[in-house]
Amino acid sequence: MQTAIIVFEAISCLLVFLATCILLLLNKDSTHSKKMLVFLLSIFFLLCLNGVLYQSRLYLEIPRLHKVFLPFSYLLMPVAYLYTRAVIREEFRFRKTDWLLTLPAILYAVNLMPYYFMPLEEKKTYLVQYYQSSALRTRDAEGFIPPYIFNMFRAAWSALFIFLNYKLIGDFRSNSSAKLKSENSTLINWLFILNSLLASLIVVAVFTSVIAPIRKTAYNLPDSSLGLVTVIICLILFFRPKILYGIYQPAYKTVIEKKSISIDQAVMPEMVEMEKISINDKDALRIRKAIDDIFRDKKVYLDQEYSLDKLVKDTHIPRYLLSTFINREYGIGFREYLNKCRVEHFLANLGKPEWKNYTLEAMAVECGFNGRSTFIKNFKLFTGKTPSEFIRQLNKP
Repeated sequence: MQTAIIVFEAISCLLVFLATCILLLLNKDSTHSKKMLVFLLSIFFLLCLNGVLYQSRLYLEIPRLHKVFLPFSYLLMPVAYLYTRAVIREEFRFRKTDWLLTLPAILYAVNLMPYYFMPLEEKKTYLVQYYQSSALRTRDAEGFIPPYIFNMFRAAWSALFIFLNYKLIGDFRSNSSAKLKSENSTLINWLFILNSLLASLIVVAVFTSVIAPIRKTAYNLPDSSLGLVTVIICLILFFRPKILYGIYQPAYKTVIEKKSISIDQAVMPEMVEMEKISINDKDALRIRKAIDDIFRDKKVYLDQEYSLDKLVKDTHIPRYLLSTFINREYGIGFREYLNKCRVEHFLANLGKPEWKNYTLEAMAVECGFNGRSTFIKNFKLFTGKTPSEFIRQLNKP
């Protein structure tokens, strides 16, 4: 039985390591949500590695590492929350107060400092007794704070973030349109399953933290449960490449989707929110480069159906940041910016020999406009002349 547990946990380590490598090496996106998923999987890896070293008694060979990974267990649920929040709310970076979520892990590590700095020979002797005594293995502290206090706090701390994650998912489902929910069904279902699996770990942890001290017996259930949950998570990611590779429609919400109002009515609330958004220089450079690369290399403006939604998907930058940046950087909205690029494409290609035989409507379609009238309207908006007037003036001797 012990060997089977070790093999299973080793497999879970291998799978989560593979999933993390795919995210880092094959997924070229640099979104905040991807970084949070990498962080989450890394914690799973460290905790599974701890299980392998513990169950195989390799800690007897490397005593300095014993309990070094345990503080990361206090980061598992907070990082899952940051990941869920980053996906649901399209977050671009950490909030200023997010570092506070690391305090319990830091305090737990401080509590274990007497054990970490125990003389090596003394620690080796302790570990021999540790593996021989089932009652001794039920103690997780060996620090300033009495045993089990941190375990119960960890369960409550973890449950708080599971609650917050379910609330985020529930709010998205309640406030989003049917179309948006349909487009993001795979992603939202994944978040729900992920948090349900994490919730099961809390149940197991509470059970063992109550039963183990009473029976003076150490249980393998937490390590086995962690390994099982890790394997399930990795298999879901492997069989859902849209999640693993980051190819999905971001789960954003807009003012229009929250309320049944017209687009004209939605303009003012959006502009008020934009004024509150702050984009630092580093983020501005990244957004500008992403937009320039998409528009220059792929010439997306030639697609008549291209929209801000598609730009969000292509750049993996939140909608509100793209919209705000374009308004501030270029002084116009996304649709006007798109049409401006189409007009510039017309001016850049007007001298081509093959264009001399094109009708005005054919030129409009070639530039990405969906009709002659839209082309004329936007051309006059940006040049002050109609296309015909511009061409006649250009052909004057």
